[in-house]
Amino acid sequence: MEPHMQKLAQLRARTDRQLAELISAKLDRGFAYARVLAVRDSQSEWATLRGFEQRAENAWREAHRLLPALNGVVETDRIALLRRAAILREVLDQFAAEARPIKRAACF
Repeated sequence: MEPHMQKLAQLRARTDRQLAELISAKLDRGFAYARVLAVRDSQSEWATLRGFEQRAENAWREAHRLLPALNGVVETDRIALLRRAAILREVLDQFAAEARPIKRAACF
């Protein structure tokens, strides 16, 4: 392999590792915000909880948007990141379902 092609391959490998680390950090951030939501209590303000939920959602969205660009990482690492993103999505969907008001028929 020519020296400049070897250098290019090294650069690509480093970029892929950094991208995987970035995605992992975004998922970590999303899980941290989700943990705050999990320990919420009746004293918590709705607006504050909504802010944490939105930040967790944004972290998931950013990670999800970057995942398709992961090509040069080890497949097990890629699968682990995909799995973590799916778990975060499930957690966020659960919080959203719990936050929806229950619709009841009006009785007169």
